[in-house]
Parts: sequence; structure tokens; C-alpha cells
Amino acid sequence: MSKASILLLVSLILCEFARCDYTTLDGSQFIPLSYSPNVQYDAKEIVTQENINQEMLSYYSWFASYGYCEDLEIPLLCCKDFIDFFTDKWTIITESSTTKYFDYNFVVWRNDEYKKYVFAFPGTRHKILELLREAVNIKLVNYDDVDNGIKVVNYFYEVALEIRNLIFTRDTLNDIYAHPGYQFIFVGHSLGGSVAAIELYEALNKKFISQDTNPALITYGMPRTGNEKWVIDFNSKIKNILRVVRDGDIVTTLPYLPINNPYIHLGGLILINKEMNSMNYCPKDIGEDYPDEECVRKMSLDIKYHSRYFNPDIRLAHRCRK
Repeated sequence: MSKASILLLVSLILCEFARCDYTTLDGSQFIPLSYSPNVQYDAKEIVTQENINQEMLSYYSWFASYGYCEDLEIPLLCCKDFIDFFTDKWTIITESSTTKYFDYNFVVWRNDEYKKYVFAFPGTRHKILELLREAVNIKLVNYDDVDNGIKVVNYFYEVALEIRNLIFTRDTLNDIYAHPGYQFIFVGHSLGGSVAAIELYEALNKKFISQDTNPALITYGMPRTGNEKWVIDFNSKIKNILRVVRDGDIVTTLPYLPINNPYIHLGGLILINKEMNSMNYCPKDIGEDYPDEECVRKMSLDIKYHSRYFNPDIRLAHRCRK
């Protein structure tokens, strides 16, 4: 196992064992109904790199949280806020919580008032076998099996391939084509950020959606997903990249090799401080060698910096069981 795999595995195991159901990381009781999305945000606003604000990022973090709700859990305690909020204004176009190889799901919404589609993807479910599989399967592989130098992390790519035909069904594509001019926003937390990026990249390559619709990618705690050539090609196709990182989030430093590291981050870094009350937009196309010290993140082993983005715990929804 490579050093990058070992570091990733350790961090993912911390994600699993540093938490308790219904309890926040500081030990206080988690009361889901006391939290609700920021409904004051005007979601009619087009999402671009030019109009970033904390209200926008907080609003879309709830979509990433919803992605953790499995079908059987949605009516339960931790998911009630999501149902009450999303069913009021957003129509589910398609969703899935079962795949052949992965315990994984996704949701696609449409909103006719806001003229938007949102595709939301959760992170790893943190079952031990999945953590092991993810940690040992981080080699870079050719995108679409084409040897043109464009490569992505194998595990992320496998998940994206597994759900692709479930996302872009004939019915979904017909719905998209029946609503021209809508903006497409792909959202994800952790692994879900990587899957969101790959699925948006594929949708543009296959012309399922058009660059004229101002597609946007919003990720929270996203790990490195591909090599430099993939990042360059991605940035040439998608201009609205909002890669949100909370200072101290260890997962955003992975995968990594100390010598000749081939794993490169997308641009569009938005660095949120640990208290989540201020942010810095760091507009660099690729890489992480930011000259501005306010754009240099600090690493912490406290996993709350990965699991909490704006709402109390972005991953708690999937911990609610019958």
C-alpha cells in the first residue's frame, strides 16, 4: 500500500470512529429540528465565481447534506428538515440509493421559479470495507480509457461510472431538454465533490448540458481528484468552480505523495476559517502554491473540520437509522 493510501485510510477511519449517532463532536445532543437551511438566500441568483457570498455557500451545503439521506431514512428525524425545505420548492427529477457495487446514492432536483437544476452527491458512507476499498484504489487511470494524459483517481471514477446511467436516463435528459436556459449546479461533499466534478465534466463532454447555461460546481471538503491535465481541461470547460475548504480539513489534503505528487486540485478555492465566519476567495486556476498567506490552509486531525460546513454536521443525516 502506498504512503498516499495509508494517509487516506487513516483519515477516513478517523471520520468513522470520531463520531456518535445523534451526538455532535463536542458531545452535545444533536437536535435536527432546531436547524434549518438559510431560506433568506435568493436562489434565483445565478451561481458564478463573481457573486460568491457566505449565504450562497451555506444554502447549497444543504443540498450536499440531503445527498446523505437514504430513501428509507428520509422521513426520519435527521432528514425531516431536508424534506420540509426541499419539497416546498424543489421537484425531484430522479434519485437512487442502490447501486450494484457501492452503497451510494444521488438526487437531481429542478426548480422552475429559480430556473435551476441541482445534482447532489454525498461522500463515503464510512463502512470499513468501503474505506479500505477507497484507500487502496487511488491510482490515477485514463479518463474514458483514452491515453491522452487526462487521468482521475480510480475509486472516484468507478463510483461515477456506476451511477452515470442512473443519472442521465432518457427521462432525465428529456426533462432537461424541455427546460432550456436553466442553470446546472453540481454539488457534493467529500467524495461527493469528486463525483460531482466528474459527472459535470462528463455531461459537458457528452453535450447533455451546454456551457451556455453557466454550469457551476460547488464542493465542500473535496479531495484531489485528478492530475494536472485533467484539471486544465476541466477548467477550460467549467468557469464557475467553487471549491469550498474549511481551514483544518484534512481530507482536502489527500491523496498526496511527498515526491512528484501527481494529484492536483481544481481551482476556485474558497477558504473558510475554522469558525466559519469569514472566507477568502483564492482565484487560481490549478494547484495550491498561493502567494497570499490567507489562502494557505492549515491541517488538523480534528475531523469536525471535514464534516461540518455551515450546517451543524453535513454528514449526520446518514447516521440516522431505524
